[in-house]
Amino acid sequence: MTKQDFLNIARALEGEIPISVEYIEINYEGYQTDFAGRSEYDCLDYGINLNMQSGKVFGFIWGSEFTQYGVSILRQPLQTELKECREVVVSKSSNWSNVVGSEIQRVEVVWQWVKESGFFKKKRYYPQSVVLVFGSDKTVIISALEISDSSYWGMADNIVVFFNQNSARNYGVLNA
Repeated sequence: MTKQDFLNIARALEGEIPISVEYIEINYEGYQTDFAGRSEYDCLDYGINLNMQSGKVFGFIWGSEFTQYGVSILRQPLQTELKECREVVVSKSSNWSNVVGSEIQRVEVVWQWVKESGFFKKKRYYPQSVVLVFGSDKTVIISALEISDSSYWGMADNIVVFFNQNSARNYGVLNA
């Protein structure tokens, strides 16, 4: 996949209206969460489906099109990739209820880079975050990031969904 291919998929979200949101979790035995604890972000071990008014579904997961791991966008539900999963509908949560039913007006991709190992190696760019801008300055940021207690790191096999740009900046996912 090229950078332009990725941008084309991201831009296909513009003009779409999410009507429901599902978090897709790996079905670990004994693990449950309802994603009701934090107001500035939700942490997922797998990904998210945005079900659109048009009938399209866009899935966001951590992927390896550019490097392990950046954020990936699929034009299909994540259940096609992961059969044994737990689905949590979060459309009516306080974080999502103010954007469900609103048009995605603009999509931005935040590219970061990692340097290949070895002498004279070039930088490899990858999509760290996808920023969905809705009307009335409402923004959702989907990033390949892991947050654990007092530490965090990008290029992770986790997805964090931010509902606050300041919080996303604090974790470095909007810094190119």
